[in-house]
Amino acid sequence: MPFTGLSSDAMFRFGPLNAEDVSPTIDLLARDETPLLDWLGDAPNFATNTIHEFLEEELRPNYITNSTAINSATAATGFQVADFGDLITVGTILENETQTEIMQVTSVVGQFSILASRAFGGGAVGSLAAGGQLFVRGNYGLEGADHPGGDVTRKRRRRSNYVGLFQVPIAISGTQLALRALGNPGNELEHQSSMRIREGLRDLEKEVLRGVVSGNSIGSNTAYRTFRGLLASIGSINSTVTLSSFQADPHLYIGDVWEQAFKNGASEAEDWGIVAGRTYFRAISNMNQTKVQDSNKSEEFKRVIRNYEGPFGNTTVFLSRWMPTNALILIPRQRVRVVPLQGRAFQILDIAKTGDSEKRLLVGEYTVEDHHPQAMARLNS
Repeated sequence: MPFTGLSSDAMFRFGPLNAEDVSPTIDLLARDETPLLDWLGDAPNFATNTIHEFLEEELRPNYITNSTAINSATAATGFQVADFGDLITVGTILENETQTEIMQVTSVVGQFSILASRAFGGGAVGSLAAGGQLFVRGNYGLEGADHPGGDVTRKRRRRSNYVGLFQVPIAISGTQLALRALGNPGNELEHQSSMRIREGLRDLEKEVLRGVVSGNSIGSNTAYRTFRGLLASIGSINSTVTLSSFQADPHLYIGDVWEQAFKNGASEAEDWGIVAGRTYFRAISNMNQTKVQDSNKSEEFKRVIRNYEGPFGNTTVFLSRWMPTNALILIPRQRVRVVPLQGRAFQILDIAKTGDSEKRLLVGEYTVEDHHPQAMARLNS
């Protein structure tokens, strides 16, 4: 669904906005003016508070991190884990992939501690330094065993973002309304209103990417309310590479961060997007320089990549004016939502006439839901 500035839920459940609805204009502009917003589409939900809260839910982990060293031993070994010990069941198979040792959990002490038998199945015995990772394999049980008690449901995470308030003033004097300007834009008030909608839409896409909050962003009549954008959220996988190295082999470095996202739970079945600054976009497009096939009679030359398929999925590549020139982010469409405040999607307010001018105000309140940013990636020089 294209981006209209509304939420799909609001379109079907609620009547008109508090002022003039400009969503039809946004629908027409978004494809060309804000391709990222158009690709993301309307969120299925809306915000109901200036602090917008949302829940993240995940399956049990595929890896657990040991917070104490695991020494080479044949006897059952207890060790501390960083988290999720209470999500592991007795009988679960763990594997130390660095030294191909297989273990079986014999006791779960708690969230941060488990006991495991070593060299399961007669295999090798290995060691693992603190901070290493154990691969969680099958959860085996005993025939006829009673319910072991407890529950291994992974706790939902409660996250939040502020709702940013966008405002753009419009004021056209009586003289301007009376003039017929060169190019005949028509009614100057309507023309400038249309221009402010276009600018407001672009400003929203800028903040979806670059938005930051400063201290208390609840907002008031003396404090501006902003929201956290994607660049600020994507911190777990945030790699730096020299520009010359990236230009020499973009495929390698995109693959490196995408592999980390895959390890953190990203799926190749998701609908991915690479949002790149102009220098990085040129480097990505140059990947096809050895694959250009054309007749020597042709008078056309084309070297651009709008779709990239790598080992970990297929992605649309966006050239963004709003990204830093030497940077990109890798995001899945299903987990990023641009959410309007209920009844406060972009709209035009008519302001009471004072003096010899017509006044309007473009307003809109939006936030971003970024589900599981630890499985998104950022790359920059």
